[in-house]
Amino acid sequence: MRKARGWLLNLVLTALMLVHSAAGAATHSAPNQVLIGAEDDWYPYSGRIDGVARGMAEDIVQAAFAAVGVQAQFVSLPYARCIRMVRAGELVGCFDTSRTALNEADYLWPQHPLFNSRALIFARASRTTVRHDLGVADLIGKRVAITNGYEYGTEFDSNQDIRKEVTSQSIMGLRMLLLGRVDYALAFEKVAQSLLRTNPEELGGKVEPVGLAAETSLYCVFSRSHPDSVFFLQKFNDGMSRIIASGEYKTIEARWK
Repeated sequence: MRKARGWLLNLVLTALMLVHSAAGAATHSAPNQVLIGAEDDWYPYSGRIDGVARGMAEDIVQAAFAAVGVQAQFVSLPYARCIRMVRAGELVGCFDTSRTALNEADYLWPQHPLFNSRALIFARASRTTVRHDLGVADLIGKRVAITNGYEYGTEFDSNQDIRKEVTSQSIMGLRMLLLGRVDYALAFEKVAQSLLRTNPEELGGKVEPVGLAAETSLYCVFSRSHPDSVFFLQKFNDGMSRIIASGEYKTIEARWK
């Protein structure tokens, strides 16, 4: 089944890229369509819901491009693959990426982030004595579940003394925590809230935030090697400035609170 889903995703992605390549060739220096990679498992920021990319990030990116006459379409991908394709020049852009000292040189960065979020440290709620003010330094020597490809701030990402256990999804990290396979799990605040709300029997009252790994700004990053990236980055910067000034950004943000 996993191979079948992967084959189907490759087929859809290839078709979308061919369509957009043709559109770009037809419009030459002024393309009015762009294909952006969207994280598929980070709802409500960005996720694949009923086969469609949906979330606060999608709404912001779409509105920013629409403000300058560009139609943004999304291909929903695992985050690690999304950013890998951007680095390889196979996609113009991808979201949502935290800016750290370790990835600063990998992408072209917009003037404005999409939003800010907090990477929380979760522990099992059954522990008898749990501190609630943990930081990255407290994770040294501990087994900590993280999601493949995600950035958790320079301090955490660069620390080689934390035993990082990589999972494919945020919920998998929390499940590892429940099973006692890790000491802690990292999850971003709104994503964790969504998982707790939609999985009450499995997670409710069983895990709790006990500290903060990082508070980061999340971006739609652009490729350094894709031929259309600079053009669309400029469009995106202009569009973001417009929707912030008009109040549309705040309207979108409020809709997702």
